Amino acid sequence: MDFFKKNRMIVSVVAICCLMLWYVLWTTLAVLHINRQIDYVAGHPYKAMSEVSRIQGVVSQTTAYLPILLADGENNLTEIRQILVAAQTKNQKSLQVLKEVYLGNPYDLTALEQALSALEKALLQSAEVFESNRSGAVQHSSVKEHFAVKIEPLQAETEKAIKTVMASADRRVLMIEGETDERTKWAIIYAGVSGLLIVFLMLYTLRNEFQKNKLLLKHQLILQDALNSAKKANDAKRSFLSRMSHEIRTPMNAIIGMTTIAFNYLDDQKRLTDCLSKITFSSRHLLMLINDVLDMSKIEDGKLNVNNEVFDLKKVIESLTDIHYQQAAARGLTFELTVSGFDEELLIGDPLRVNQILINLLSNAVKFTPKGGSVRLDVRKLRRQGDRLWLRFMIKDTGIGMEPEFLKNLYEPFEQANNGVAKKYGGTGLGMAITKNLVALMDGSIDVQSEPGAGTVFNVDLPFGLPEQAENKAAVLDELKVLVVDDDRDCCEHASLLLQKMGVCVDWVLNGFAAVDKVKAALENGEGCYDVCFIDWCMPDLNGIETARRIREYVGPEALIIIISAYDWSEIEQQARAAGVNAFIAKPLFASSLYNTLLTVAQKGQLTAGETGREQIKYDFAGKKVLLAEDNELNAEIAVELLKLVGLEVDHAANGQEAVELFQQSAAAYLMIFMDIQMPVMNGYEAARIIRNSDAAAAQSIPIIAMTANAFRDDVQAALDAGMNGHIAKPIDVDILYKTISEYA
Repeated sequence: MDFFKKNRMIVSVVAICCLMLWYVLWTTLAVLHINRQIDYVAGHPYKAMSEVSRIQGVVSQTTAYLPILLADGENNLTEIRQILVAAQTKNQKSLQVLKEVYLGNPYDLTALEQALSALEKALLQSAEVFESNRSGAVQHSSVKEHFAVKIEPLQAETEKAIKTVMASADRRVLMIEGETDERTKWAIIYAGVSGLLIVFLMLYTLRNEFQKNKLLLKHQLILQDALNSAKKANDAKRSFLSRMSHEIRTPMNAIIGMTTIAFNYLDDQKRLTDCLSKITFSSRHLLMLINDVLDMSKIEDGKLNVNNEVFDLKKVIESLTDIHYQQAAARGLTFELTVSGFDEELLIGDPLRVNQILINLLSNAVKFTPKGGSVRLDVRKLRRQGDRLWLRFMIKDTGIGMEPEFLKNLYEPFEQANNGVAKKYGGTGLGMAITKNLVALMDGSIDVQSEPGAGTVFNVDLPFGLPEQAENKAAVLDELKVLVVDDDRDCCEHASLLLQKMGVCVDWVLNGFAAVDKVKAALENGEGCYDVCFIDWCMPDLNGIETARRIREYVGPEALIIIISAYDWSEIEQQARAAGVNAFIAKPLFASSLYNTLLTVAQKGQLTAGETGREQIKYDFAGKKVLLAEDNELNAEIAVELLKLVGLEVDHAANGQEAVELFQQSAAAYLMIFMDIQMPVMNGYEAARIIRNSDAAAAQSIPIIAMTANAFRDDVQAALDAGMNGHIAKPIDVDILYKTISEYA
């Protein structure tokens, strides 16, 4: 069956040839048969009929003319005898031929021969009768009587025998004609069927050949496209490797160079700090490059996954502000971040992937926006259905924009607008491909509008789950009266929405002059002073500090004035406090930060800047001991120093076997175990399993945390399957490290 499928053309041609040969043979045989039938008919039935007809003619002629000749007189007797002898001779010849060609019953010829013989004798006797009766009347009467009595019955018998032979020959002719007609009919049918089959097979063959050619052409085009794509991908990857070489060597050069410089300025604290800061920055940049490459590899292998866990959107937004405000400020850009239209903070999703998506887009926006431009992140609600919330993250910049041709390939890996962009701005060309795949994995969507020289706008729509949340509203907030002052209408409406859901009476205005007039009118009308005034720092015409100074002149010390700022307020803190500002709160505004601020006011507590700003957590685990299993001396040194910085005492094991032995010797002494995975003698997985299965009292309860460069999701799951409690990826993020320790301390 496979042979026929693979060789349809050959099979069709062979079938056509066989049919044509069969057609030719059948037609030839049919013609030969018909010719034989024609020859047969001509040589037998028709010849027999011809001879019988000749006999019939002779008999008719003889019996018709003999009486006439006899009536003419004596002179005709000799002629009559000659005619009768000649007729007899003709009939004998015809009978002889009939015996050779007649195909009917031989008895028919015998009967005919006997009838002819009797008739011929009777005719000869008529001459003798004529001769014996010489008188005219007697002669005529005797001849007539002789014909009536003798000749006519014999003539009738002869005619009957002739008709029998002719009928037999005629039947034979009709039978042969019927056979010939039948044969001809089937010959025509077979010829027609054969012709149709040949035509069908030829059309089928031509169709197959056409389809085959079409398929070959299609495959040729596909192969050509694949070849072009392969060449393009090869060129892109070659360019990517070239860029990666440059991108990796740049931070590596900074790390190596700054390390060398630091060694030469060990006594210069300021210079040393500067070098270490640049080494840290370059190291993080290098890690970002490596993560991009690894993420792209996981995407191509179909191994990239997202988690679903409860996370705090406020922390994600704050981290984005911390990162990109500094980047934007360093490049002379304005950075804004707003949240509006919803009060949910705890969401179900993958915070790391959300953070990665937004960092990619914001980093590009900052990178491709020239000095004096602006970058803005706007987070707003699209819709909510049951326990699902759809948010839109809009990233807008006033950067260089993109050409329409490039937008078509924006999400292709290794693509950048041109080599000039790569050389000027750097990057791997993987960020947008990773972003697109992450958005798709989270069941979201991404679109872009961009014009060269006019900036770019990305809209990322992502769905999130909503956990069950307990009501967190204090009744005392109902008594508060709050004024919000901001030149951004969305910010005012968002703050108003959050405060109204808490039961607070809130008013808002769009500039400092209106705020002063609002406070003044409230006091003059006897409506009472506002308990809290939230005032944006950066407003046109009358900024937040001047607005606060003027409001303080009217309200005195009673009202609480809080400056709203999206930026680092340390440079204005002294000036603001001199103007009567009590505290500061960071943009974007969240329900929790507003609630905590108002709750402090309602409870008459002392509000400080630290309570509304972002606190720097300080960890102290003095008096506690941990076990570190790490075979690399440099990595061990780094981990030990990081752990000692927060007061921990550290025992170090160079492999899994040593870690098991140290644990068995003094299990109760350790707060937790940090376990590397790839170690000689015994790896981390095996060591963890042995510890969990040991007889030590703390074997089941002691936290074991994987601390490894195996950072894929499968590696995390493998660590959990081995009995470990968590996973920290190298290079070590100290915040994650200390936060993990605090969970078990």
